[in-house]
Amino acid sequence: MKIRIIGPVGSGKTTLAHKIASTEHYPVTSLDDLNWERHATGDRHRTSSEIQVLLQVIIEQNDWIIEGAQFREGQDCFAWADVIYVSDPPYYKNLYYILKRWLSNRLHGGPKQYRHLRLFFKWQNNWLKNDRNEVYRLLKNYNKKVIIIR
Repeated sequence: MKIRIIGPVGSGKTTLAHKIASTEHYPVTSLDDLNWERHATGDRHRTSSEIQVLLQVIIEQNDWIIEGAQFREGQDCFAWADVIYVSDPPYYKNLYYILKRWLSNRLHGGPKQYRHLRLFFKWQNNWLKNDRNEVYRLLKNYNKKVIIIR
């Protein structure tokens, strides 16, 4: 089974991916992990071509779960997926998840780029103003395999 999960920051994509993986034993890939090369000395953003190579290796596997808000690169994921979950909670619920994630990162030393609350709000506002409509337009081509989770 090939599953793609998309939605705004803090909407529960990773939680859903790991919940499915715990019962079905599919490998989970976070697009954040593909976009960033993590080092103790600091993170490096991978180039588009580096990301495409890594993504192609995953897509060619028999089973996978790919989760992340990113959709402009790697649109092959949608075509290859058997099911596409769109995590699109109401605004107030998403705000709660964002605050919870930010606090967890602050308390447990998460990635540096996630420690600034205004980044989460910026990403969420971008989803609401631009990305959400663009994602739904893109997914019209795959509407038979799209499941929206509110």
